[in-house]
Amino acid sequence: MKKHIFISYDREADVMYLSFGKPVIDVGEEIQTGVFAHYDAKTAELVGLTIINFSKKCHKEPKGIAIPVLATGK
Repeated sequence: MKKHIFISYDREADVMYLSFGKPVIDVGEEIQTGVFAHYDAKTAELVGLTIINFSKKCHKEPKGIAIPVLATGK
C-alpha cells in the first residue's frame, strides 16, 4: 500500500508535524527532548512525528533522530 507523508509547520508555536498515511488513533512517546514519535494504537506502526522547537533544533547542521521501530509480526 502506498503511503503519503504530510508535513506541516506551525511557525508561531515552532512545531513541525509529520504524519505517514491516513490519521489513526495513536500513542505518543518522547524519544528525544521535544521529539515525539506516534505509533498506531492497534498495530504499533510508526504513523507520525512531532518536533517541538523545530527551528532551534534544525538551524545548525542536520542531526540524526533515532526512532524506535516496533515489530508488528506481520
